[in-house]
Amino acid sequence: MRLSSIELQNFRGIGSTQKIDLKPITLLFGANSAGKSTILQALHYLREILERCNVNPDLTIAGGSIDLGGFANFVHNHELDKPLRIKVALDLSDEQGTEELPLNSGVLIDQAGFDELPVRYLLGESQEHRDYAIVQDAALDLEIRWSELNRGPYVSCFAVELDGEPLAKIVSPPQEGRAQLTDFNFKHPLLQAIIDPDDTEPHTEVPSPLENLIWELSREVALDTRVPKPGTQLLRIAVRLSTYALPNLAHEIELELRDPLIKKFELEEKTPRVAALRRLLDEMILGPARLVRNYLSKMTYLGPLREIPSRNYRPQVSPDQARWANGLAAWDLLYSDRSAKLIDDVNFWLSDSGRLDAGYRVERIEYKELPIPSRLHQLFERGIEEDDIAELEELYGNLQSRVDVALRDASRGIIVGPSDVGVGISQLVPVVVAALRPQNGLLAIEQPELHVHPAIQVAIGDLFIRAVRPDSGQLYASKTMLIETHSEHIMLRLLRRIRETSEGVLPPDVDPLLPKDLSVIYVEGDENGVRFYPLRVDSEGEFVDRWPKGFFAERGKELF
Repeated sequence: MRLSSIELQNFRGIGSTQKIDLKPITLLFGANSAGKSTILQALHYLREILERCNVNPDLTIAGGSIDLGGFANFVHNHELDKPLRIKVALDLSDEQGTEELPLNSGVLIDQAGFDELPVRYLLGESQEHRDYAIVQDAALDLEIRWSELNRGPYVSCFAVELDGEPLAKIVSPPQEGRAQLTDFNFKHPLLQAIIDPDDTEPHTEVPSPLENLIWELSREVALDTRVPKPGTQLLRIAVRLSTYALPNLAHEIELELRDPLIKKFELEEKTPRVAALRRLLDEMILGPARLVRNYLSKMTYLGPLREIPSRNYRPQVSPDQARWANGLAAWDLLYSDRSAKLIDDVNFWLSDSGRLDAGYRVERIEYKELPIPSRLHQLFERGIEEDDIAELEELYGNLQSRVDVALRDASRGIIVGPSDVGVGISQLVPVVVAALRPQNGLLAIEQPELHVHPAIQVAIGDLFIRAVRPDSGQLYASKTMLIETHSEHIMLRLLRRIRETSEGVLPPDVDPLLPKDLSVIYVEGDENGVRFYPLRVDSEGEFVDRWPKGFFAERGKELF
């Protein structure tokens, strides 16, 4: 699973709708204050909405220097009458089932009458229907407006798409408690009966299996044969709301039947068909939002200014994702790495001549602390006798341990603290740790090249390629990298690897990179707002599209 696109309207410098497609590695280039950070800020805002129901945030969960300043500050041009939209899409082609979509693991509900639906939520990796049973992507589209009545923003529309087709939406006026689920798409391809591709007989249009099921349930509940045939909107889907049009993702969907010919009936889960129907609708409508929420909750954000650990630095024991923003969470991980697996991986990249070759290695040093005064200290002061050995061993075993993480200078062989080396190394270590640590999901980094020598910058490109490659036997795709940068060197290394992959001349132990794995976005801002320009790359590592005027032009001016 990975984030495949983001679409924005009226957010920060973006006015009219702008969309960018994200690849395993996406590079955002542009002049200072052009709007490169807009994408990252929008993702932080969406996370605030889904995780904390906070539509008016200033400081965010991500920590660091991110201060959105509230809706009135980040809506485009501070115009409160404009709707703000954020739409994100997730690529689910590698997904086999999660807690949010348990049916996606392949649970069958044949007895419920759903076996005719080409929905992978129900059919799983069905060999019989393998040409149909794949949901490739899910999209969530939120609209946020300002309420003059409440003097604050609210979610006015919550919409879900599956495989690029609208499924349903919840809309709300400024008055809380009046939201309605509307536009449920019974004609969605996933809700139509499977047609045998070998069957060439013409087919007349018939109601979907879902509509047929609802019609049969309504007849059973109403005990009335006059219930209209499918085509009449009999189903009312009740959704508990967190606020306005934002559903409470912790609660499941409730079902009711409502029609002029029958009274309102609550659908009690006394039959497998009712339970299956609710599970299906809950997953299809609320499942994508839960997926986006959980995906963003695991996002790692590394800010542009990484803090240097002090001489008496002590790691934070309780995990705190906000500490990634200033880089300290990376040092916390190194301190806690008792198995040294992560440290070994970091050292391989830091010191290997074919990798970053930074000239330093990370060393985790454990000390025993001897309190003064103490019984053990007294024994040493007096002088150790043979009868003291047993007591000495016991006292030593009870000494408290302390761990330090230091850097070994490869050329001189001496141990130094992070504050005793050049700023570039202290900025580089969190980037390496974040790229190599065993956690998938979105890794967003601002200026990974900060204070780093150009020779190391090009090798950072190889590090990013390694980060997006799944380990052997890993079930899901690896990290998705979203990089805000000014580094021409990182980009040149990535283009080189694409060319070498195409020509079959990759150096040993270097990971391949294909054009489909890389997205280069140029961000430009003017009086009309921020614009995103995708620059396509071919299999030879060359840009199909020209760079906008003025970017990287300084290199040409100085050379020629």
